[in-house]
Amino acid sequence: MVTIRIAGKEDAKVLADFFSRMYKLNSEFDPLLLTPDDLEERVAKVVEKSLEDPNEILVVAEDQGKIMGVARVIIIDRIFYSPEKEAVIREFYVHPSYRRQGVGNEIVNFIESELRKKGIEILAAEFPSRNIIAVSFYRKMGFREIYCEFVKKIK
Repeated sequence: MVTIRIAGKEDAKVLADFFSRMYKLNSEFDPLLLTPDDLEERVAKVVEKSLEDPNEILVVAEDQGKIMGVARVIIIDRIFYSPEKEAVIREFYVHPSYRRQGVGNEIVNFIESELRKKGIEILAAEFPSRNIIAVSFYRKMGFREIYCEFVKKIK
């Protein structure tokens, strides 16, 4: 049975590992997403800070103690729009052996539940635009495109 919960300090290592895997996977989508040699160290530091930040939510999906998926959500201000708060899924990774089994849906549903408790009404997700699996997943979950980000390498 899948259990979705808020991550604790005891989850820091597995969170860092899963998020590092996600970034390495993202690097396959575009040359501007190449990861540095010290990726794991950088991610571990961010996870440590995130676990203490009241404007971040780290989520773990597990089955009998085995981690299946993780997510990191950041709450940001939208001072020029209403409502003035928005949550953004910045990192989201389900282990390949647990994909297409509803784990991702359960994680997003849990995140939405936690955000409702905080009065947050908008949830966004960031991921590489060429990740067609993520595009399909989020569309099925009721997300829609609202912003575009174009990137150019300056030579």
